[in-house]
Amino acid sequence: MKYAAALIALFAWVGVTVGAPLSTCSNARATAFVVAVATSDLRSARQGGQHVFAYTPEETEATLSSAIREWLTKGDRRGMRLALADQQTIFAFHWAALQMPADSQCFAVIDSDGCQEDLDYWLTRVRNGDWQFISAYRQSQMRLGLPPLVTRNGKGL
Repeated sequence: MKYAAALIALFAWVGVTVGAPLSTCSNARATAFVVAVATSDLRSARQGGQHVFAYTPEETEATLSSAIREWLTKGDRRGMRLALADQQTIFAFHWAALQMPADSQCFAVIDSDGCQEDLDYWLTRVRNGDWQFISAYRQSQMRLGLPPLVTRNGKGL
């Protein structure tokens, strides 16, 4: 899976540190991107390949897609079966996608080198504690049921 390295790096970072939508169109585009990444990871997991997220045995692409959409757009967590750390990572991917220009390769061909470059740039900013990411996280924390962020020195943000 092409995103495995980025997912693993971000997943590891979320364990030690860690929006408001820009518009309906960009939010829908970002949500679709996150769903595509998560369902690709689920397919890889089901085929015995490399994956990042932990899935319940009954999770399907349809249930995962629906759960992520409902969670990100409506704050409805009832269908989310992912661990809180996985939800933090999903949120980080969503925020990164919101920052990308509409013509990013991530919205056309997610397995492209151009998408990987765009994604790496924004996820590096997340890992480095970008103030815009932190602000978006705080604004969405209650609505999405996200746990508090923890800085690298172990203190809450």
